[in-house]
Amino acid sequence: MLTRRLRGLVADDVGGKDWVNFAKGVAIILVVLYHSMLFLRSIEFEGGGMGRAKTALEMFPMPVFLAIAGMYHQRVVTWTLGETWRRRLLGYLYLYVLWSVIRFAFYLVVPNVRSDGAGSYASDPLALLTILVWPISSYWFILALAVFTLVLWLVRKLPPWIPITGAAVLSIAFSTGFVTVRNVGWDRMGEYLVFFLVGALAARKLFAAVPKAPWWVVPASLAVYGASAAVAAFVPAGSRVPGVVLVGQVAAVVFGATASHLLVRLRPLSWVSYLGTRSLHLYLIHVFVIAGLAAVVQALPQLSLLPGRGFLVLGAMVVLVIAISALLGRLLSRVSWLYVPPRLRRRTPPSSRTDGSAVPASEPARSVRS
Repeated sequence: MLTRRLRGLVADDVGGKDWVNFAKGVAIILVVLYHSMLFLRSIEFEGGGMGRAKTALEMFPMPVFLAIAGMYHQRVVTWTLGETWRRRLLGYLYLYVLWSVIRFAFYLVVPNVRSDGAGSYASDPLALLTILVWPISSYWFILALAVFTLVLWLVRKLPPWIPITGAAVLSIAFSTGFVTVRNVGWDRMGEYLVFFLVGALAARKLFAAVPKAPWWVVPASLAVYGASAAVAAFVPAGSRVPGVVLVGQVAAVVFGATASHLLVRLRPLSWVSYLGTRSLHLYLIHVFVIAGLAAVVQALPQLSLLPGRGFLVLGAMVVLVIAISALLGRLLSRVSWLYVPPRLRRRTPPSSRTDGSAVPASEPARSVRS
């Protein structure tokens, strides 16, 4: 009977691409953890500091998200510029601008605890007017999807190895700090473009390779990921050694994909896949929830006296942020214009109508999708 119960915990009807939502679920959990730690550190909450964990956390979520996003953008190379605009770029830019405005309005009301990394710029109307050229919040990720999609279309006729090699060199230059524009958004774009291009230009090979990967790839990639993160975090100037961060990020993507392919079969972990399907909503909403909870923590300094040097508060914050964000996202998904540009007039020919494929609320896997 025990064997039968154990078998019941493992799903047999898992598709070859089901790992995608699981990987995105893990990534969005780490994004929430990362931002929660940043906010707690900004209010000098004991136990909320990131320490050297910041290096490891930065290597995983965004490379995974962008590699997956690229894998669902492989058709862009077959589209015209007009189709690319209607099916992708318009949706991304709409989403980025709309939620940047919502974020601006939010910080006019909510106490400015950290302002999502933008400091006083979070409620600066002049900064809001320049968001398309100078991203000031974590929403840079959505702008990156638009920029990367356009880059993919521009390099579509080149042999894949050329743009991928160029993007890898660019990634090393930005990740080591040798090149910077002193803007987190643009610096991250320079660092992560390679993952989007690899995902898009090698999508078929990647989708075929993940289910066929031997078991040892999981521990091997985890070991490389951990070693790279350790070098970057503990060795003096380790992160400035060319290739260390990129190797760690690649290993993190490989580990995330192959481990997710195995873990997605476990029924008790199905909630992780659910979070993956709602990753767009979680990404857009979670910072607001974190800011509100951080304001509460700041007003209750005695919380730092709890057991675990404050990590109990951090864990509780992560759980609450995910739960509240998921609930709010589910409610707000009924307001379609929060995620998808309003459709053009009915008289517009189907071939030129915005079909919602750019940022469909029901398919966050294809655009954050963070």
